[in-house]
Amino acid sequence: MKVENNPQDFWGYVEMWRATALLRGWRGRLSGSFLLVILLSIGTVAVVVGLFASLRLDEVGVLASRRRAFRLAPFFADTYQQTGSWQGASRLVERFNEPLPPQLFADIPLNYPARPDLIDALGQDRLLLVGTDGLIVADSQDLLSAGQPILPDLSRYAVPILVQGQPVGALLVVSGLEQQISTLVLTALERTLWGAGLLAATLALLVSLGLAQRLVNPLQRLSLAARQLASGENSNPLPIESKDELGDLTQAFNEMTAALNRQKYLRRQMVADIAHELRTPLSIMQLELESLVDGLQTPAEAAASLQDEVDALNRLVEDLRLLSLADAGGLQFTLEVLDVSIFLQQMRDSWAAKAQAQQVQLLSEVTGPLPPVYADEGRLTQVFNNLLGNALRYTPAGQTLTLGGRVNYGELLLWVTDNGPGLSPEDLPYVFERFYRADPSRSRDTGGSGLGLAIAKQWIALHGGRIWVESEPGKGATFYVALPVASKLDK
Repeated sequence: MKVENNPQDFWGYVEMWRATALLRGWRGRLSGSFLLVILLSIGTVAVVVGLFASLRLDEVGVLASRRRAFRLAPFFADTYQQTGSWQGASRLVERFNEPLPPQLFADIPLNYPARPDLIDALGQDRLLLVGTDGLIVADSQDLLSAGQPILPDLSRYAVPILVQGQPVGALLVVSGLEQQISTLVLTALERTLWGAGLLAATLALLVSLGLAQRLVNPLQRLSLAARQLASGENSNPLPIESKDELGDLTQAFNEMTAALNRQKYLRRQMVADIAHELRTPLSIMQLELESLVDGLQTPAEAAASLQDEVDALNRLVEDLRLLSLADAGGLQFTLEVLDVSIFLQQMRDSWAAKAQAQQVQLLSEVTGPLPPVYADEGRLTQVFNNLLGNALRYTPAGQTLTLGGRVNYGELLLWVTDNGPGLSPEDLPYVFERFYRADPSRSRDTGGSGLGLAIAKQWIALHGGRIWVESEPGKGATFYVALPVASKLDK
């Protein structure tokens, strides 16, 4: 079997690939955006937590050091009170430099064997004694000599030493352990945050991929369905999986697809109907000509029949021309003030003889004075000729046909009611479509070309009005025409 390459199919595949690549790009962008936002959030939290935690831990360390200093201050106050000076206080300070016994670490496992600075910090605190002049009296670790001023960063550790309510100096206790613990806590906190951030980022990436796929899937289906629709394939309604903007878009696409499929069907049906409407008069004309050639009828008889068929073809072509002009917006209307009461009376008078000939009583049902309207009288006459002709065609002998009018909520409402067989609910939506016949058995002779109601709908729409039908099977039908009154148009 030979397979031929179709360039249109090739470019169709290229376009499909480009659309798929675009959707993949959107999926990647969405996933990357989700991941970037999460990472930025985690990083911001880590920085903010680290900054505030560092400040708080430092404040806690100072508070703990000052607490110990307050505990020791009375001992130094007693020493000063006994001697009246700080002589001998250096020996008391030096005692804080003595190593602690090994029993301090008994039964306590140290989990930081690689941190000798932490183990050293566990051993001793630094104690400084400062005089009232702000100069160092003694330093337990001899980092500052006597007589040197206290460093500014150590002043916040200072606790006053009071003798009889009077300050005689200050005591500072600086713990290396608290500084080391602050560092350890901050390090552990940062590692925890970054570890949790990495785990959250991994989970976020997986979740974002799923969310992005969920967002892109409807777009992929829409893209595929749109291309199928553009290539002429029938597209089934897409499932609506959400009630958000994507759901609204899918719903709108389904409605558009249904409308396009309906228009496609109508175009095909219209072509078939036009072909059918043309075939009938052409077949009759062919038979008449053959009969004329065979001598089965006289030229006068053939001419009369041919003239009828030519007239039918002319009416069909004229109706199609008018509909095409109306669709293209090229149909000119001359709107003038029309006295509706006189118009309805003229319509009744013109159809009274035909109704009487069919033994149908034509009634007038006008409620109150009718306001004038702006209308093209010739076009409006065509509309009601069509409505009255259809109604009379389906009204049995001995029944009534009603032509009425009244004001209804600021509009002029006109109607034609018959006592015919009525219309089924399935037929009502399609009554005004071109070539549509509720009764398929109706022929051109009994039902016209099938364009009359379609033309009537166009004419009324160009008048700024509405036309519709209400009917039940076996109870006749009423065709309504609503037109804006002249006073409303003036405003």
